[in-house]
Amino acid sequence: MLEEVSISMDDVLDDGRNISYIEMGCDNIGLSCTTGKIKIWFGKQATVQSVRKILECFSRADSSFVHETEIICDYDQIPLYENNDYTLISYGRIKDGYKVIFNIQFSKQHALNYFIESIINDLKEGEVNKTIHWNGSMAMIMLIFNELRSMEGWNITKKEYREEE
Repeated sequence: MLEEVSISMDDVLDDGRNISYIEMGCDNIGLSCTTGKIKIWFGKQATVQSVRKILECFSRADSSFVHETEIICDYDQIPLYENNDYTLISYGRIKDGYKVIFNIQFSKQHALNYFIESIINDLKEGEVNKTIHWNGSMAMIMLIFNELRSMEGWNITKKEYREEE
């Protein structure tokens, strides 16, 4: 029987210096994490299960996760996104239809599922990059790491420390 071992902040800290940035991931997924945002890279070979696991982990860890997305669509398609719990921020007429900005709140399961489906569809065309905003902490980043480390090859790949003043 394997014993599950979690990594604590003490394991990551170097001589008590404050971390400002952590990168983690595996072959097909990368996360660049700060306390204000997480940038996600999904490689073309990322699986449906891994995309779902990462985004659902975020929603469980902290209800403040939000992704802002810009969509070009016809005016009559805007309610389709609203019906999937996307929050309309703004829209304006452009040459090819309407430029619409929505917030996707990870605390809304329906919106999260629709967002996951959109990423999976985008992966059919190539890699996907997303930026997620949140009100996090290094302790929350370590919680996310510990949740995701069961994925094959998941490791911390880079740490940056705050400059000493």
